[in-house]
Amino acid sequence: MSEKMPIVQPVTVRFVYQVTGVLKFLSHLDLLKLFNRALLRANLPVAYSEGFNPHPKISFGPPRGVGQEGLQEMGDLQLREAVPPEEVCQRLNQALPTAVRVLQARLLTETGPALMAVINLAVYEAEFPVDDPLLSKLSDNVQAFLAADKVEIVRYHPKKRPKTIDLRAGVQQISLLENRLHLEIPFAEGGSVKASEVLQQLLPPGLDCRLARAGLFVQNAAGERWLP
Repeated sequence: MSEKMPIVQPVTVRFVYQVTGVLKFLSHLDLLKLFNRALLRANLPVAYSEGFNPHPKISFGPPRGVGQEGLQEMGDLQLREAVPPEEVCQRLNQALPTAVRVLQARLLTETGPALMAVINLAVYEAEFPVDDPLLSKLSDNVQAFLAADKVEIVRYHPKKRPKTIDLRAGVQQISLLENRLHLEIPFAEGGSVKASEVLQQLLPPGLDCRLARAGLFVQNAAGERWLP
């Protein structure tokens, strides 16, 4: 009678990565496909799902808006056996295009909720041309936005009814320092405000900016925040 093979418990690697340059136009699904192809070349002991169409067990945090750079995005990767985090970063970076970089990784010591379930705050940074004369108008718009009780827009969707959104209620913090705009948006159960919607409301015509999602965090009721 043959002995049963021991059940090997996969290990989870949580990694931080960035998406810049032209690859900021990748959708969430395209990014997943990019990482799946990189995993094939990286020669890591990746854990796969079961069934007729097995796929690598990798997941990401909340989707990044198309056209936005991501400076501190997060993902989880399951491996059949432990690999030093530094080696995971090195192998993935060798297989990924230079516009997508894995910055750091760590092994999770215990299983917890998925990133999508725990991340509840996104921080954005918008950079504008230095000394642009339109920055003074932007500053006025930011102050008016902060002073308003409501800033409502109508969001249209091809398959849904138009929905009225209060941008002011969906923004936790916004500030302008010289040519950089800092924006904090919590993730809400009924749908979150989009950074692009806030900028569209604030920017004077003709003022260009570079928008990036600078970080994803867990925040408690006291306002304390940390990386998941």
